[in-house]
Amino acid sequence: MKKLNSLIVALFLSASMFTSCKNNDEEEVVVQLTPETLSGQITSNKTLTADRVWLLSGYVRVMDGATLTIEPGTIIRGIKGSTAAALIIERGGKINASGTADKPIVFTSNEAAGARNIGDWAGVIICGKAPVNQAGGEAQYEGGVLGTDVAKYGGGASPVAADNSGVLKYVRIEYAGNAIQQDKEINSLTLAGVGSGTTIENVQVSFGGDDGFEFFGGTVNCKNLIAYRCTDDDFDFEYGYVGRIQFAVSIKDPNIYDASSSGASNGIECDNGATVNDVPANKPMLSNFTFIGPGVNANTKHNAGVIFRKGTRFVLRNSIIVDHLKAAFELATVEAGDRLFAGESEFKNNLVWGNQATYKVSTAGTNFADATALATFSALPANSNTTLANAAAAGITSTTLTAPNLTLATGSAAKTGANFTGISGFETVTYRGAMDTNNWASGWASWTPNSNTY
Repeated sequence: MKKLNSLIVALFLSASMFTSCKNNDEEEVVVQLTPETLSGQITSNKTLTADRVWLLSGYVRVMDGATLTIEPGTIIRGIKGSTAAALIIERGGKINASGTADKPIVFTSNEAAGARNIGDWAGVIICGKAPVNQAGGEAQYEGGVLGTDVAKYGGGASPVAADNSGVLKYVRIEYAGNAIQQDKEINSLTLAGVGSGTTIENVQVSFGGDDGFEFFGGTVNCKNLIAYRCTDDDFDFEYGYVGRIQFAVSIKDPNIYDASSSGASNGIECDNGATVNDVPANKPMLSNFTFIGPGVNANTKHNAGVIFRKGTRFVLRNSIIVDHLKAAFELATVEAGDRLFAGESEFKNNLVWGNQATYKVSTAGTNFADATALATFSALPANSNTTLANAAAAGITSTTLTAPNLTLATGSAAKTGANFTGISGFETVTYRGAMDTNNWASGWASWTPNSNTY
């Protein structure tokens, strides 16, 4: 009997190592979780449980036919250093990362609180079989710099628009962006040829060393996305992306920017493909974004709230774009301007203001010779964009960098004016911007990830 009692006590003590408890003052005591390292290829179904911390070492690849399931509340830490830790979901593989508002799934640096930095690890890449406008209908991430057959995407001659790569819900990705080669970093979250059968909702990327969210073609639809204090572009679209995104946030830090020789930090950078006329043409469908720029004193590498280039098409409606350094809205090529003028693209029902200028035309064309022509076009009744007097005129509750609250204050001009006529697949709301009175970031997003204890 004594031996049995001793065994019960031992089992109880062992179990307590993996849980949290409260002391007599009802303060939560955090118990260190046992780490387990992941590396190489995952070729069969695997579950990452919340009873331990998981470490990524090198490129961890979920291969065709395998599903990686991650329990709510699980912490995955990328090991800093030469391993360039990354999670890559290959074509045909799936991720099932369904966190909750109370128990988000967190991908972060393996460094201790206070010591985490941009680019400590590489990031998350999801590859699918949806259409892309590259030769042969497929491509490889950054031209293959990750290795032979690593991160190939697109469906080739038989793309699958509704391809399903799994689920990301209530997920944070922090301190990614490790440089694989000079000026070739992995984005915080890359969605490459990802299909509309995939679910991407309530995802925050923070302090990334390259783009926050990058879309290489594909058809995936997303909502409730946050890009916070990332280095390069917060949302980057190219290679024929044609999905819908609603309710998204971009927040820039004046002292975090793309320092490369050709770089410039934007809220959105939207191209097309290698050439102007690659088809299917890029056409992201975007509504209810809030872009908070870095302010008038930002480093000069900061650029525009949104910039459209090459032969891209786009729809951007019902959004707020304020406080960017050089412009709120920029047209960078004649072709992008021509498609806007012809109605192939739309910029409608937005509230805009920039520090040096609200509108900018960096390459003049027949339809948009200068910023004045673009401003006049944008203000036409058919487009109904409003130039604000300043950033505060948007009526956002707080744009404080370390504790933002992007809900709308009483009397905000953004509480009305949204219009969804002629576009489908969006939730119809009356307000402009990412939030009205419901702060959907509460509970799961974090504005202070460097002080979090994981």
